[in-house]
Amino acid sequence: MHRTLSFPRIVVVLFLCSLLGAPVVAQEKSAARPATPKYILFLTADGFRTDYLDWYAPPNLKQLCTEGVRVLHATNVFPTLTAPNMCSLVTGSYPRTTGIAANAQYVKEQDKIVLKNRDNKAETIAETLHKAGWKTAAVNQFMLEKRGTDFYVSTDYDDAAATTVAVLDVLKNKQPRFVGVIYGATDHAGHQHGPRSDEVKKAVLEIDAAIGVLVKGLKDQGIFDETLMVFSSDHGMSAYEAKQPATDAAETLRKAGFRVATSAEQLKPDTQIVVIANGVRVIYFRDVTPEQKEKATQALAAIEGTEVLDRKRLDALGCHDNRSGDLIVSPLPGYVMNGVGRTGGLHGQFTERNPILFFRGPGARKGATVEGAQNIDVVPTLLSIVKVVPAATVDGRVIKGVLAK
Repeated sequence: MHRTLSFPRIVVVLFLCSLLGAPVVAQEKSAARPATPKYILFLTADGFRTDYLDWYAPPNLKQLCTEGVRVLHATNVFPTLTAPNMCSLVTGSYPRTTGIAANAQYVKEQDKIVLKNRDNKAETIAETLHKAGWKTAAVNQFMLEKRGTDFYVSTDYDDAAATTVAVLDVLKNKQPRFVGVIYGATDHAGHQHGPRSDEVKKAVLEIDAAIGVLVKGLKDQGIFDETLMVFSSDHGMSAYEAKQPATDAAETLRKAGFRVATSAEQLKPDTQIVVIANGVRVIYFRDVTPEQKEKATQALAAIEGTEVLDRKRLDALGCHDNRSGDLIVSPLPGYVMNGVGRTGGLHGQFTERNPILFFRGPGARKGATVEGAQNIDVVPTLLSIVKVVPAATVDGRVIKGVLAK
């Protein structure tokens, strides 16, 4: 029971403080956080650069970040696309494990181009927690639909307010302990107007306002102090550069005499090479000899303003052994594969390996920073805090600097 000190007792306290050299500035004593969270909110904002926090000063997100642990340089999987990164975030696994390598990818064993990849081979955090007895849910997190969640809700992807209403509703009425959530407005605004635009600022502040409502709702439900929140993104967003390679990868290969397909409609029985545009160019050898592979590789390497990532480099990045392609042609700094100088933004390249990431709540340190981590490290870190053993498919590591001592 909280009691107010009477005047004489205050005088005594101040006198003792002065004798001991202790500060006498009155501070409200806040309730200590539980050592282990009862709830986890895994929040992801699509296309939210880490520097949006500094550029646009969203007050609620900045407050939560200040109260928790910010990862200054988070690194996502490559290519920096939504599908593979949303999957890697909730599995803690590289594309080599999940099989989700790009938004669109050529699947060699099926001999077809798949546009919406959901065939994840790794265990999700929701599945792991579900096995441990947790009730789980997701709002808009499409990589968790039918993957370990007891409840799934889909709202307008860009409507941050509606997304928060759905989260609070499912928490109140279904009472899950884990909820995975996506706020989508920053990605669409970034694509249409570019990261340094009034429209992106508006999207950031709309998400921030929704997070403010979410915090108030958690407090109203009496669970805020028991909730560990992670705020993340799948990738960043870049403006279109001023320079473009003289030729595209597909055009270069056709000029070298190869039969190339860039879409499902173009895929024919005699197609030799498949090229998929994903911000970068993912190259799949379909029906070529070793000599033809070398010829194609040399032709691609000659494209000014680009670099060719071979299988050794792709393996080091955690890319899938064939769904990520045999080669990837990536623009060098200052170049963009297409759309040179246009209004708007894009991702898929190395330059968009700058997503936001911070943790706030029980089990996490207060007012701390961590220099760097990968998005595949989020799942093992969360599971470590709630003392649940991660799945064998997890490739990431616990971010030690996040953990409260």
